[in-house]
Amino acid sequence: MQSAFRFAFLCLLALTTSLAADKAAQEQKFTAILIWGTDDAKPEGKDLKDVDATIKEKFSKLPVKWKNFYEVTRKDVSIKPGEPKSFKLSDKCELKIHQTEKEGMEVELIGDNVSVYKGKRSMPAKDILIIGGDDKNATAWFVVLKPE
Repeated sequence: MQSAFRFAFLCLLALTTSLAADKAAQEQKFTAILIWGTDDAKPEGKDLKDVDATIKEKFSKLPVKWKNFYEVTRKDVSIKPGEPKSFKLSDKCELKIHQTEKEGMEVELIGDNVSVYKGKRSMPAKDILIIGGDDKNATAWFVVLKPE
């Protein structure tokens, strides 16, 4: 009797672990970061942070002309296949993400209510994705999707 109980418990434990692993395999977590690029120093009175070393290194390898990059906002997000996500990083910046089982992840960046980028990426994402565009006064803004 005791061995039957032990066997049933182990089967239940294996099933629970399998279901949790399956759920985790489908869900992917990201940090979405809105970044401002400029040659100017950080403006006084603005709540901006220097970007972290990983992102700074990534920008140094890109053909961009700006030397300073500041984090404006950051948001943690998780996506699952078939469940589109849409969220704002600022009043002017919105990001839409949709993951499908077969086609991967579709990302759309909307700035000032206009779609400025739409593209697909393979899943699971393992590297930083940088999307961006020009801003006023020879500056730029970027959205970084950083997989967790």
